[in-house]
Amino acid sequence: MELLEIILTKYIFGFTLQSFLLVLGIYTLNREKFDAKNYMKTALSVTFISALMKLLPISVGVQTIMNMLFLYLICVIYLKMNPYVTIRSTSLCVVLILLSEMIITAITVLLIGQDEFQMIIQDSVKRNYIGCFANVVFALMILTVHFIFKRKGEGHRIFSR
Repeated sequence: MELLEIILTKYIFGFTLQSFLLVLGIYTLNREKFDAKNYMKTALSVTFISALMKLLPISVGVQTIMNMLFLYLICVIYLKMNPYVTIRSTSLCVVLILLSEMIITAITVLLIGQDEFQMIIQDSVKRNYIGCFANVVFALMILTVHFIFKRKGEGHRIFSR
């Protein structure tokens, strides 16, 4: 049962959901036409690479930079996105992920307290739940930006080309 919980929280709602949201965020922030086939290929590639990077014996910050670089390269080379806009979109998505993790961490500490939070962080299975909730917050951020862009229309771009 614990293995199923780890697979669900860490791999499906962790790496996979975050990778799909990252690619969706870049599509949204770049104001690119959505192509489901390319989106799926890119998101699955990012998921696979992210999972492999987590296995490497390097620190988390280096993994994040390597994941950003891979995501940027695949979006520019494979999806043919504008390089300048894509680097800003990639960076903004990573900042939004960090912000969502900070929000969930702050809420968790406020609700259950610092001591209980420390116990959760030390348990690898329970720690994954925080990441899942952070992904939900990140999804809400990306969807909010998507609907704002859609409502304002093409004339009010935040990012220029």
